[in-house]
Amino acid sequence: MNRTSILLLGVTLAAVGSGWLIFRQRSAATNLDLPVKELPELAACEFDAADWPCWRGPKQNNHSPDGVAPQSWSETENIHWKTAIPGRGHSTPILIGKRVIVTSADESPHRQFAVCLDRVTGTKLWETTLHEGRFPSKHADNSFASGTPTSDGERIFVVFANADAIHVTALDLDGKVLWRRETGPHGGEGGHGSGSSLALGGSFVFVSDESPKRGWVAAIHRETGELAWRKDRTSAMGSYGSPIVAQIGGQTHLLLAGAGKVTSYDLKRGEILWEQGGLAEATANSVACNDSMLFASSGYPQRKLLALNADGSVAWKKENGNEIPYPSSIVCRGGELFMVNDQGLAACFDAQTGKQHWKERLSGSFYSSPLLVGKQVYACNRDGVTFIFEASPDGFVEVAKNKLDAGIYASPIAVGGKLFIRTETHLYCIGKP
Repeated sequence: MNRTSILLLGVTLAAVGSGWLIFRQRSAATNLDLPVKELPELAACEFDAADWPCWRGPKQNNHSPDGVAPQSWSETENIHWKTAIPGRGHSTPILIGKRVIVTSADESPHRQFAVCLDRVTGTKLWETTLHEGRFPSKHADNSFASGTPTSDGERIFVVFANADAIHVTALDLDGKVLWRRETGPHGGEGGHGSGSSLALGGSFVFVSDESPKRGWVAAIHRETGELAWRKDRTSAMGSYGSPIVAQIGGQTHLLLAGAGKVTSYDLKRGEILWEQGGLAEATANSVACNDSMLFASSGYPQRKLLALNADGSVAWKKENGNEIPYPSSIVCRGGELFMVNDQGLAACFDAQTGKQHWKERLSGSFYSSPLLVGKQVYACNRDGVTFIFEASPDGFVEVAKNKLDAGIYASPIAVGGKLFIRTETHLYCIGKP
C-alpha cells in the first residue's frame, strides 16, 4: 500500500545513495545487476509486542498481533486523537515504541519528508525534509509519498522516488539523517509514479523498482547503507509490487511478484531460490503467505490469482475472475484467503483448493489492503468508509461500517487495542484513551 493506490498506478521503490554519475551511466544499461558485496552481519531486529515496524506488520502478513481493535467510530465518536498531516501521501504509518511515523509530500513547493507523532497524544515530535524539487511524473491518483517506511528499532528507513532514481534514507529515532543511498533508476514509459514499500530481513532493507524496461530489486545494509546486491527485473511493461520477507516451509524467502512471475530470493546474496510464471505482466501488491503456501495476484492485462507451494510449484490458479485483487494484497487466515479488489468485490477462497466460498460487493472502490483483526477483516475504501466483516468461509457477514470525512488510500493497522487510519488529510488513532 498504500500505500496501495500507488501500487496500482506506480512504480517500485529502492534506495538512495552516493555515486550519482556512476548510476546515471548504469541506468542506460540493459542489465541492472550489481555484484554481491560481503558486509558485516547484524543482530536480529527486536521489537516490542506493540510495534508495527513495516509494511504489512511485524510478520509481514497484515495481521493485528493482539487481534483487538475498535468496531465503532466516527468523526465525533471513539477518536483518541486526530492529527492533520501536511502535504499528501498514501504510505501506511509504522509504530516504534512511542513514535508513529509516516511520509508525505508537498506538491507546491516540491518537498518530500517524514513526520513523527507521539503515539499517546498525536503531537508532532519532529519533521525531517528528505528531498526538495525534482518530482517525477505520476498518475493523478498517486502521491509522491506512497512507499511505507520501515524500522529495525534503532533506525527509520524511508523511500522516495525523486527525479529519475529511487532513494532510501536512514534516520535515527529523533529524525536525524544517518545515511542516504541511491539504489537504482526510476521512470520509463507510463509516468504513473512510485508506490513500492520497503521490506526488512536479516541485516538488510529490501527495495524494488520495476519501471518499464529497467526494473530491479536490491538489498541495503541497515547500518552502513551500502548496497549488498542488486538484481535485474527488467520487463517491457513494468510492474508495481512490494517485496516481503516470509518464512514458508522452514525457509526464509524474499518474495516479489511482478513481470508475470513470482520470485523467491536468498536474502544475503540475492540468488534466485525459485521462480514461477503464471501471473499477468503487471502486479501492484504484495505476496500473501500462510505456513506452507503463498498467494499472488495480478491485474493487467488480465486478472490472475496464483497459489504456490513452498518450493514454488503451482498448487492451483484462477484467471479472469472479476474478484481478483490488483492494487490491494490478500490476507490469509488459517485455511482461507480474504480479498477486496479495487472495484469493491470482497471474496473468500479455500487456500488449499482454490474453491470460492463466497463473493460480495461492497460500496466504493478500494486501493487499501485489508487487515485481519482476530476473526474479522477491516477494509477501507476511497470514500473514507471502513467495512468490518467476519473472516469466515460460511458466507459474508457484515459486522460494522464506519465513515471518516476524507478518503482512505493507506492501509489500516491495529496494535494495542487501537486502530490507526490515515486519510487524505489526517492520521487517526481510534479507540478509548
